[in-house]
Amino acid sequence: MTDPRQVPKKYRYSKRGFLRRGVLAGGIKFGGLFSIFILQVIIARIVGDTAQYGIYAWGQTLLFMVGTMACAGIPMVTGRFIASMSARHNEQAISALIRHGAALLLRIVLLPLAVAAMLWLFWGDSGGGIYHDVALIALVFAPAVTYSFFLRDISRSRQWLALALVPMQLLRPWLTAALVFLCWRLVTASPSGEQVLVMVGVSVFASVALHALIYHKLHTTKVREDQSGEDPPEEFAPQKIFSTAMPVFLTRIAGQIIRYSNVLLVGFLAGPAAAGAYFAAERLANLASIPKTVVSMVNQPSIAASHASGNKRDLQLLATQSAHGSLWTTLSISLVLVFFAEPMIGLFGKEFQVASTILIILVASGIISVISGPVMDILIMTGNQTRVPVVMMFAAATHVAALALLVPSYGATGAAIATVISTCASQFWLMYLASKHAGIATTVLASLGRKNRDG
Repeated sequence: MTDPRQVPKKYRYSKRGFLRRGVLAGGIKFGGLFSIFILQVIIARIVGDTAQYGIYAWGQTLLFMVGTMACAGIPMVTGRFIASMSARHNEQAISALIRHGAALLLRIVLLPLAVAAMLWLFWGDSGGGIYHDVALIALVFAPAVTYSFFLRDISRSRQWLALALVPMQLLRPWLTAALVFLCWRLVTASPSGEQVLVMVGVSVFASVALHALIYHKLHTTKVREDQSGEDPPEEFAPQKIFSTAMPVFLTRIAGQIIRYSNVLLVGFLAGPAAAGAYFAAERLANLASIPKTVVSMVNQPSIAASHASGNKRDLQLLATQSAHGSLWTTLSISLVLVFFAEPMIGLFGKEFQVASTILIILVASGIISVISGPVMDILIMTGNQTRVPVVMMFAAATHVAALALLVPSYGATGAAIATVISTCASQFWLMYLASKHAGIATTVLASLGRKNRDG
């Protein structure tokens, strides 16, 4: 266990540091989601067909779902180990962790490529329906998405927040928009959903390549500055990455089922147009999730470092800071989205205005998620990740069951309601586990209660 006083300042609890990093990450994240929102409007307008937009949306959902699942929890766990080694100033151990994590991912990403090859060889166009080519494109580019998450997590574990966010949050959507616009101008015809998906895949690949190049240069400089070569504690050895990642992997699978099954099942059960409407509403609702994502990105490494150094006081302070930092800003953004739901969703086109109700329901789901506090961060970063999969698998099963019951009757609106149900099922159970096993109160109400008792 490291003396908390020896932990680098950037990992310690600090209101000023939290605000500084939060403003940086928040600015990039807001800019990124605004860019993604503009990108979706551009694509919807250029494609000009709700069904084709729905085919593209279905394909992008599959692309990111497969890419995220192929992570197998390895990026997050590698990032946690790196933050813990940074607290010990051990750059050699960090290099070993990066090499081992990247090698593990390389083996895993061969699976979607093998599935794509089998799809191309044995599943002909005649039997594949409208989603055949889309699925093939998504599987081919999925490994690039996987490595984008790996680079993001190891970058933010070093508190290199700009590098963690800019490539995928800003560069990727603007590159996609440029490719779509260029194709539209050169061909003088609206691109199909499949063509737009190819451009998304190319932009992801280019962003990952640039990110990897910059990270390599920065990391090489850090390694030259420290040649200690001390062996890491057994808990954070590279060989522990895979076993530690398994509970995170199961958790992520359940989370991705909840996140991505909406568009996929709506596309199958209600058609591409309904999937496109839901996808547009979901892009807007994601604006309300920015505060929680930013706070998590800023404080996750500090939570891991505080736990590694045994600093329980800072751990509780970080949880309270995360709860306040997420809740109030989320509520502010949510109010704007609710009051202006119809005109904002109408930017995609008049035919999308029917999705305003879906947007409001998804915003409500996001508020419920924030009320519980940073429960996932606390459990995973304090080594309690084995307690999470059961909760998330139960929530995923509940979500799929709700989709099966609600989507046939209520279409995309039913999918939004299912999201609210599964969010309630998971978040409050995780909140209880964080309190029981990590000894951390994660909600704003809990922190206010302590202040009243102290007073």
